[in-house]
Amino acid sequence: MLYYFLLPALPPLSLKSAPEMTHKELKDLLSLNLSPADLKKLRILLHPIDIYNIRALWLGQPLDERGNLTATELEDALLVPDNLPLYLVEFLDRYESTETRLKAFPSLVASLFRETGEEFKGFLGKYYHFERERMLILTALRAKATGRDIVRELQFEDPSDPFIADILAQKDAADFIPPKEFEDLKILFVEKAHDPEKLDRAILEYRLKKIEEMEDGDPPFSIDQVLGYVARFLIVDSWFRLDREKGRLEAEKLSEYE
Repeated sequence: MLYYFLLPALPPLSLKSAPEMTHKELKDLLSLNLSPADLKKLRILLHPIDIYNIRALWLGQPLDERGNLTATELEDALLVPDNLPLYLVEFLDRYESTETRLKAFPSLVASLFRETGEEFKGFLGKYYHFERERMLILTALRAKATGRDIVRELQFEDPSDPFIADILAQKDAADFIPPKEFEDLKILFVEKAHDPEKLDRAILEYRLKKIEEMEDGDPPFSIDQVLGYVARFLIVDSWFRLDREKGRLEAEKLSEYE
């Protein structure tokens, strides 16, 4: 299905200004215009938010409302997991207590990105493939910077995967050298690692640029272009959420007694 009228109606996105739509307004617009098959692809794009919301639920923390499910819906889905992805069902069966699930949570994230990237073609496949490798490179860079054991950090990954094998081969090296396509990610990490907020923003900007590059080959007016827009929307929205959180923290400081 082609979206000749939907895509031109979506407002432009930029890190210079907050999105003109809220995530709820965008979600409602897409729900009205996307076919059932394409709505399923949209839900798959949002699965990482759902997975991290499950962790937040177990920790008693606030959920990211941009996911597919509310807290109540998540709780119900976990109790009766008939419609959950197989990797999540297997995780819940393998780890029965909240404590063990939290400890093994990185294995759930690894399964999500690995299996989704392998299952889908088009934008979804490219997006999950890129996000998985980006996170792995950042994990390796952080491990080297903090003296952590890379083998332990990647214990839930498949060591026979060439990408993983290349990282593990550098476990004893003084410095981590990423694949050529991620050299720019290492540069920004080295430059911003001393300031977590600046690093977070730099990574968001990096992801936005890479997603824009992914979209260059997408068919015009296709669901892939819609998904690319949503992926960029989430990044721009996250950028301005950082602004709001910083403002909240500053306001709290001003209200405290010295």
